[in-house]
Amino acid sequence: MGRSVETIRYTLKQFDQEHPDLAIFPGASGPLSEETKKKIYQQYRRDVSVEALAKRYCRTKTSVYRIINEMRAKRILELPLDCIPNPTFSRADAAKTILGEMPEAEAGAKKVRLPSGLPPYLASLYEVPLLNREQEMHLFRRFNYLKFTAAKLREGLDPARAKSSAMDEIERLYEQAVATKNQIVRANLRLVVSIAKRHVGPADNFFELVSDGNISLIRASEKFDYARGNKFSTYASWAIMKNFARTIPDEHRRRDRFRTSQLETFSTTEDQRTDQYELESAQAQRQAQVERILGRLDEREQKIIISRFGLDHSHEPLTLKEVGEEMGVTKERIRQIEARALSKLRQAAAEEKIDLPGVA
Repeated sequence: MGRSVETIRYTLKQFDQEHPDLAIFPGASGPLSEETKKKIYQQYRRDVSVEALAKRYCRTKTSVYRIINEMRAKRILELPLDCIPNPTFSRADAAKTILGEMPEAEAGAKKVRLPSGLPPYLASLYEVPLLNREQEMHLFRRFNYLKFTAAKLREGLDPARAKSSAMDEIERLYEQAVATKNQIVRANLRLVVSIAKRHVGPADNFFELVSDGNISLIRASEKFDYARGNKFSTYASWAIMKNFARTIPDEHRRRDRFRTSQLETFSTTEDQRTDQYELESAQAQRQAQVERILGRLDEREQKIIISRFGLDHSHEPLTLKEVGEEMGVTKERIRQIEARALSKLRQAAAEEKIDLPGVA
């Protein structure tokens, strides 16, 4: 009998060493790996009780609580809390002013009639009202202020001694920021559809194009500086079109492309805030600005920037190696010249107060 017990003990010890996250042997001890701690935290978030986790991993309940607190703090340290700062955020009455009720819609605003025959996704977009300028500014100010406040609280967070009350507040602020961003994005999804409709070609999948445009819209909402006084729809339109220009083959972007019955169906989904003339005017103005700041570069720098970013639309953006082969120099030399040219462009853009999405 003694030999059998020892055999069982040895087998269980071997199992614990190979599967520390299950830890069924009562004598198991020693520090847990980061991976095991993550599993404990994940299981706790899936409503596994602390008592059950303590038994499963052969730890005291106090130890399990400490692990949960530590992993929760580390997760909070990874939250994306970058924001567009504003001097008003530091005022004593900032919270009361910024987190108040959203301005009401303008009196007499026309209700948009839902076009017939739309697919379910497109029909659902009409359930969300568009934002006027005051509402848009309110939401962007709120979105960035919530992240700003959460980031300030997080600066004093120590994973080893994090207080639950501080983490509760940071997570609450972050969840409110995400909800605010989602409100902004949902109100602008029709804008993506209207732009995608004008860029889709006979060989393209419309809804894949919309999905791609939605990602550009989300990124634009995170980088938009409301304090500059620009309309978000104009900023987002440029970001979406810039992304489409890179992902759609040139032959599918021609104006005389074949119009399918699918395109006719989508012709009624135009975002009424931004018509074709406004988009083309904004694009022409942006193109003139780009050409003006490109004039700050010498001929070689211009060629490299144009080739690297596909600014002439005659070909897709080239790699450092491909540009180097064209110009007869190494890709490292191209990288050096490109870095210098981008530095000049950033300075020129700052001087002329040009805001280019995606250009850091």
